[in-house]
Amino acid sequence: MYLAIKEMLHERLRYSLLTGILALIALVVFVLSGLAMGLSQGNRLAIDDWQASEVYLNKNANKVLAASQLSTSDLKKVQARSKAAVAVYAAVLQSKTTKINVSVLATSNKSTIMPRVLHGKQITAVDQVLVSQNLLAQGVKIGQYILLGPDKIATKIVGSYGKSTYSIVPTVYTNLSTMSRIKGQNTNPSNLINGIVATKSHFSTTQHQGLQKLSIADFINNLPGYTAQQSTLNGMIYFLFFIALAIVGIFMFILTLQKRKLFAVMKVQGISNREILTSILFQAALMSAIAVVISLILTIIMAVSLPSQVPFYFQTSQLLIDGLSLFLAAVIGGLASWPSVKNIDPVISIG
Repeated sequence: MYLAIKEMLHERLRYSLLTGILALIALVVFVLSGLAMGLSQGNRLAIDDWQASEVYLNKNANKVLAASQLSTSDLKKVQARSKAAVAVYAAVLQSKTTKINVSVLATSNKSTIMPRVLHGKQITAVDQVLVSQNLLAQGVKIGQYILLGPDKIATKIVGSYGKSTYSIVPTVYTNLSTMSRIKGQNTNPSNLINGIVATKSHFSTTQHQGLQKLSIADFINNLPGYTAQQSTLNGMIYFLFFIALAIVGIFMFILTLQKRKLFAVMKVQGISNREILTSILFQAALMSAIAVVISLILTIIMAVSLPSQVPFYFQTSQLLIDGLSLFLAAVIGGLASWPSVKNIDPVISIG
C-alpha cells in the first residue's frame, strides 16, 4: 500500500485526472438519482399522504384514476377499516397576480384522506379549498379568493396543509360539491368521483361488477408517465456504472502495460502477483472513494441551491447505495489488470 500511495503522489496529474473523471461520473449519477426520486415524489406525494393500501377504480379505466368514473354508491361494495371517495381534476389556479397549474383533489369534508390543516381551518362549506405549502411558497395566501376551472369558479382558501404534489404539480383539496362546480358540470356530486381509497379492504359482496381493486404500488406504477420516467433515468444510472467500470479498467490496464518492466523487477524480488494486484485495486479504491466523497459534497450543495420548482430529492440511504455501487464498479474495473500482471514474464520483460 505504501508503494501504491507513493506512486500516486509521484504521478499526481495522471491520477488526479482519473479521479476527476470519476467524480464527474459520480456527480451525474447522484443528480440523476435525485431527479428520479424527485419526479417520483412529484407524481406520488399526495398518494403517499393518503396512507392507504388499496385503490378501487372502474375496471375500464386502464388503472388510471383520471379515466375512472364511479359513484359514491360504489362505496357500499367495499368493506374496509377506512375508505373514502376521491375525485381528481387538472386545473389552473388563477389569482390577480399568477396562474399556476394544480391538481384539484376532492373528497368528503370529514374524509380520512382530507389533509390535516396546518394553518387556517378545515373546509365547512361549498366553494372553500385547502392549498398545499407549495402554493403558499408561490405567493398564494390563506383568506384570498382564487379562480378554478373553465368557468373560473371563485373559491376561498380557508387553510393549508403540508407539501403535496400529484402529477408533478401542487395539489388543492376541496369537497365534492365544489368539485362539481369547478368542473363546470351540473351532475350530482355523488356521481363525479374517480375512485375509492381504502385501507385493509376487500369487496363486501360478490356483486361488484365494474370495480377493479389495485394495490397502492400497482396504482402508482400505472400513473401516466411514471414507469417510463423511472425506467429511463434508472437505465441512464446503470449505464454510468458501466462507464465508470470501463474507464477504470482501461486506465489500469494501460498503466499495467506501461509498468511491465517495473512489475517484472518486483516479481524477481519475490513480490507475488497477489500483492501487485492488491496494490492496483487499492489505487482504484482510493481514487473512487475520493471521487464519491467530492461528488456527495457537490450534490448536497446543489440540492440546497436549486430552486423549489426543480423536482430534486434525495435520501441519504440512496446516495450511499449509489456511492457504494460506483466504488465497487471502480474496484471491479481494476481487476482488468489481473491477466496482464499474471502473464508478465520477468525474463522477457527485463531481458
